Amino acid sequence: MKIVITGWAVDAYLNLTKDNIFSNEEYWQKIRPDVLLLQDFPKHPKFENNKFWSVAEAKGGGLITHGFKMKWHQIGSGKVQLRLPIAVLDQTAFLCQAYVKRDEKFEKRQLAIFKTHLQLILQNRYKKCGVLL
Repeated sequence: MKIVITGWAVDAYLNLTKDNIFSNEEYWQKIRPDVLLLQDFPKHPKFENNKFWSVAEAKGGGLITHGFKMKWHQIGSGKVQLRLPIAVLDQTAFLCQAYVKRDEKFEKRQLAIFKTHLQLILQNRYKKCGVLL
């Protein structure tokens, strides 16, 4: 599967690193290798672990079509929960706006934003900043 880095993902990465949410070492040793597992989606066993990978849910509890989220727990010195929404369409994974999960209400707002991003991807109205190989 091809992995597309959207402008939303780049902006989120820059904000998260600016705020020291995770270290450079954590990014290269944990986050990036996990993201690269998308190349083998859904074959890699880690995608069966719902603490790492799950379908994205909308505010009312309905599933977001083509929407998933990658999850990391105890990241950074603040030991936060990091989330990365991912749209999977036609053998392509689109990395969207990552965020720190503060509480359920905040997460639902972030997933509403992701739902909008997914619609923009479907309309080809997104900024492609690169592809991970």
